[in-house]
Amino acid sequence: MNKFISILLLLLLANLAAYSQEKVELKKADKLTGKTENGETIREVTGNVHFVQGNINVYCNTAIQYVEANRVELIGNVRIFQDTLSLFTDRGVYFGNEQKAVCNSGITLKDPNATLRANKGIYTFSDTKAFFTGDVIIVNPTYRITSDELTYFRNTEDSYSKGNVVVTTDSMLIKAGVLNYLRRQGITFAYDNASVLKDSVFISADTLRDFSYERKSIASGNVILNDLRSKGIVKGDYLENYSEKKYAFVKGNSQLIKPEENSKDTLFVYSDVLESFREEPEYYIATDSVSIIKGEFLSKSGIAKFSKGAKDSLDVFALSKKPVVWQGNMQMTSDSIYAVIKNNKIQTVYAIKLWGLLNSEYSFLINNTDSTFENRYDQISGKKISIFFENEKINFVKVDSSSNGLYFAYEDKKANGLNIFEGENMIIYFDTAQKVKRVKIEKDPVGKYVPENLISTVNTNLPGFYIRRDKPYKKSN
Repeated sequence: MNKFISILLLLLLANLAAYSQEKVELKKADKLTGKTENGETIREVTGNVHFVQGNINVYCNTAIQYVEANRVELIGNVRIFQDTLSLFTDRGVYFGNEQKAVCNSGITLKDPNATLRANKGIYTFSDTKAFFTGDVIIVNPTYRITSDELTYFRNTEDSYSKGNVVVTTDSMLIKAGVLNYLRRQGITFAYDNASVLKDSVFISADTLRDFSYERKSIASGNVILNDLRSKGIVKGDYLENYSEKKYAFVKGNSQLIKPEENSKDTLFVYSDVLESFREEPEYYIATDSVSIIKGEFLSKSGIAKFSKGAKDSLDVFALSKKPVVWQGNMQMTSDSIYAVIKNNKIQTVYAIKLWGLLNSEYSFLINNTDSTFENRYDQISGKKISIFFENEKINFVKVDSSSNGLYFAYEDKKANGLNIFEGENMIIYFDTAQKVKRVKIEKDPVGKYVPENLISTVNTNLPGFYIRRDKPYKKSN
């Protein structure tokens, strides 16, 4: 069996060798002269020159044929045809053994699927492969590619490009230093400063894969997604974008940036994973080590959902998994926190204790009202705390169900004792200096005043008091 296979292989190789060395035949010319140099027969032909090799027809004005080498130098109005393929150039060389045309003075290749042009090019007829360099352009009814260098396979319509590559279709624009465009599979691989613009979403990355049939893009390395409609910018190490679903997620060093006219109001969200939902109303979900910065509003949490209202410039943040919020000198902690920002000004913060949650904690508000007394913090603890702001300062705080609180008193910028209170359903009112001016308790009120000289005899912190020193900060890009 092995001997039989060996014989078949030898016959096949012999047939291939015979085919590959089929001589280029001169069919027509107006004038022919010949000579022999170093055992090589050389023919010089001019006028309506026509050569044939199998189904390949070669035309030009002037040619020099090296018979034994099976090579022809073609000069002037060169045209080469094979079935539905046409190749045009001013000057080139046709190698009969390889069935290859080499053109260094401009080349155009046409077939029913595409037209290619370049400064230089090589086309191999036996394997339908084109290699073009210098101002390369390939045009198809559905796409256009420009590059410095391109390899094109006619049978599959696959293109492999390098150098300033730009792919344009009806639905997208892709750029890269290196790009593989597998047209029939609907897949594009782009490397080296790659980018794609599709459905008003611009993505750039070190590496990019686009799947046109699935309307999906995958990017990795220095990823940036810019939603040109909402102006949202998403960054990270890895991204998958689904155009039809208007959904994307980013993993690794994820960032969301939502610019505002006033740069101090720009939103920054940092997390490990970030999901973007671009349907109206758009929203984002950040997971793992989440930090949020918007003006003086700061937060940290395990999970955060940010939604952008279509009307009234309303931003809503829903925070869970040990969330903490800072606004100025205020700190809020709870099981879950909701914050509402309207026209870039904080309106309301809700902190809610979740019964049944493992390690559930009471909502806790801490506020330092006088920088002269750095270690004196007004405190409120309860199941649900609602903070209402006016001009980004606390106007009043409402606490549902049972609650505890304390606040320090001042008079003429001097410390003046401590007020401790508890009860159910209380409202605490603040003045413009952010100091407590009045407390209203609806049920079972209990309160006491501790004079300044006796403060050291009481505990000035409620159970659960803890100052967080890890406020988020803007990361450098």
